[in-house]
Amino acid sequence: MNMKNIRKSINFFFFSLVRNFIKFFRRVKLIGISFKSSDLTGLLPIIGYALVIMSFIDFIYVLSEFQLQNFESELNSIRAFTEHSWIFLIGLGFIFTRYFSENQYDIRFPEIIFQKIIRWIILLMGVAFFLAIPLVFVNTGRLLKSVNNQIIEQQKSNIEQISQIERSLNSGVSTKQLKLFGKNINLSPKELNLPDPQIKNAITQNLLIAKRRISEAAAQAKRQQYRNRWKNSYRTIIALFILGFTFVFVWFKIGQAF
Repeated sequence: MNMKNIRKSINFFFFSLVRNFIKFFRRVKLIGISFKSSDLTGLLPIIGYALVIMSFIDFIYVLSEFQLQNFESELNSIRAFTEHSWIFLIGLGFIFTRYFSENQYDIRFPEIIFQKIIRWIILLMGVAFFLAIPLVFVNTGRLLKSVNNQIIEQQKSNIEQISQIERSLNSGVSTKQLKLFGKNINLSPKELNLPDPQIKNAITQNLLIAKRRISEAAAQAKRQQYRNRWKNSYRTIIALFILGFTFVFVWFKIGQAF
């Protein structure tokens, strides 16, 4: 085989590769195939009913976990309701596609009854979401107050431990006890070999630094809790407002249809 034939074979290979690639990604015409768009859209209501049923199961589970007078549990339950409600809305949207597709004739009487019942459930959910908005504000404030109290109690406990060491130092301690205190607060070997007054002074300075760090850590923890709690709560409040408005709007539209 000469070089000319080799070049022709290579050109034919790349030409075939490009042509097959284009054919693979070109538009497919469904005309003449026993395949109708209504057959596909007819699946959407079935998927929708499955999503709605599963959403109700999730709602029941969330209700079973709801704890009154537990601010964090209440906030978590409200947040879980909002998360499951998006799936519920998607399911309703799939169900309503039946009324805008070619297979409207396939609607059965139990579905009409379902729409009338679900309409009022949707309204109750919409109103509940609007009422939950002030509850999120109140419970977030209460939860932050409870968390801050815990941080303050821990801060007081740590400072009290340091204060006990300071009182022990002021009451007079032996060289052995001074060295033991120094080891406990991680004084260097060089500092531990200093005279007793200088060891005592080094311990006192380290205790003052420890007190300041405890106060700073407590303030930082409060700020972090404030940011994290309100960040989650604001997201939940926005979701509640959007869901409440959407549910009321869907309730109104279903009422116009039936």
